[in-house]
Amino acid sequence: MDAHEAECRSLLPPVLLLLLAERPGHGYELVRRLAAMGWTDIDSAHVYRLLRGLEACGSVTSSWDASFHGPARRVYTVTHQGAMELALSFVRLGELHGVLHLFLERYGQLRDATAPDGTGPEPTGPGPDATGPDATGPGATRPGAGAHPGPGKGPRAPSVRSGRTDRAERPHHMRRNRT
Repeated sequence: MDAHEAECRSLLPPVLLLLLAERPGHGYELVRRLAAMGWTDIDSAHVYRLLRGLEACGSVTSSWDASFHGPARRVYTVTHQGAMELALSFVRLGELHGVLHLFLERYGQLRDATAPDGTGPEPTGPGPDATGPDATGPGATRPGAGAHPGPGKGPRAPSVRSGRTDRAERPHHMRRNRT
C-alpha cells in the first residue's frame, strides 16, 4: 500500500460515519454509496472490517434486518458517540481543508522554471509585493499573493487532473471571483 492509498483509507471511518448519519445502511449498500462518492476501488472486505471496528468502539450499532429480498442483512446505524466523532472529524478535516486549499492555491501560482525569454530560472518565492509569513510588503494577509502575476499574465503549472488551469475546472470551494 502506498502513502496515497493509506491517506485515503484513513478517511474511510469518518466517511462511513457520514454515510450512516445520512441514513442507516448495510455493508454492500455502503460500498455502493462510497463508489458514488468516488471511492471506486475500495475493497468491500475492508469496509466490513471498518464497520466491525466502529461497532466495537461504540460508534455504530447493527441489527439484523430480514425485510430485504434474500438473506438477512446487518444494518448499521450511527450512535450518539459516532455522531460526536463525526463532528470532531468535521472540524479536523475543515482545518486540513484550509491547509490543502492554501497548498493547491500556491501550487497553482507557480511560474514555469524558466523566464519567458528562456534566460534562466525565475524567482518562485514571494516578492516584495507578496503577502503572508514571508512577505515584506504592506498588508500581508494571504500566503502566496504576488507569486503569480494573475490570470492570463504568465505560465501556470498544469492541474494534475487534465493539464488545464482554467478557473471553471476547479472545485467550487477553490474558485475566486476576480473583478
